[in-house]
Amino acid sequence: MQARPIRLTEGDAMRAPFKSAVFMAALLAGPGLSPAAAAAASLLPHRAVYDLRLADQQPQGGSEGMAAVGGRMVFEFTGTPCEGYTVNFRFVVEMTDGEGSTTVTDLRTSTFESGAGDSFDFLSQTFTNQVLTDEVKGAAVRGDSGVSVDLVSPTEAKVAFKPEVIFPTEHLLKVIAAAEKGDTVLAGEVFDGSETGDKTYATSTIIGEPISGPPEGPAASVGTTRRWPVTVAYFDASQGGDLTPEYSIGFDLFDNGVSADLRMDYGEFALQGDLTHFEALPTTPCE
Repeated sequence: MQARPIRLTEGDAMRAPFKSAVFMAALLAGPGLSPAAAAAASLLPHRAVYDLRLADQQPQGGSEGMAAVGGRMVFEFTGTPCEGYTVNFRFVVEMTDGEGSTTVTDLRTSTFESGAGDSFDFLSQTFTNQVLTDEVKGAAVRGDSGVSVDLVSPTEAKVAFKPEVIFPTEHLLKVIAAAEKGDTVLAGEVFDGSETGDKTYATSTIIGEPISGPPEGPAASVGTTRRWPVTVAYFDASQGGDLTPEYSIGFDLFDNGVSADLRMDYGEFALQGDLTHFEALPTTPCE
């Protein structure tokens, strides 16, 4: 899964960043992966469904204003290094506050990233109680001088970022490559079209020791047992100094890009995402 910072507060709507989620901090990522390097990771096309609930352990002082939270997240990943990667993502959550008021937020995101990591198209829509409240749409292209973004909504604009900025699938590939090498920390700056589509996130990724034993439940059908516990913290890349993450996500990352046992920490509260359905999708070999 590409971790995406999903902006979620009590009484407010979510906004997207897997993304991915679904990763950031002091150092910047190096040059992009070549298509050949990307192919080595063998990302598995798949559809995964996660049921969402309040995590058993909450941030200190958090979740006091909420009586209940529940929802579902559906993540679909398809593509190859040759044809590029498509992600369709839906995140629906119902939040009830202490006074009994309920808000349903529905985030729908669709992205396409070239296999070479040199272009990224994105569309994100947020519905609050079935009313469209946010839309972010645009396209980013990597050139010799950096990454340029053409925004269509929420407003038409052009934004430029440094050459070191990478896109979500390339970031995921870098995390898997780091885990395979035995690295425990990875930092990089990521653009994923989230929020208002005009900012990047500095990410800091912590990778634990490989998890032993076979996975259980729906994760048993992922097709591989090699996986690592991963935590990715997201920071506003425009801010300097010693920062508190805006958002973090922890999960078990399989070597084919599938994720299980999600924990999303928003600072005010944390959600647990339990993998309840997994389906491998047809693959198309590169020619």
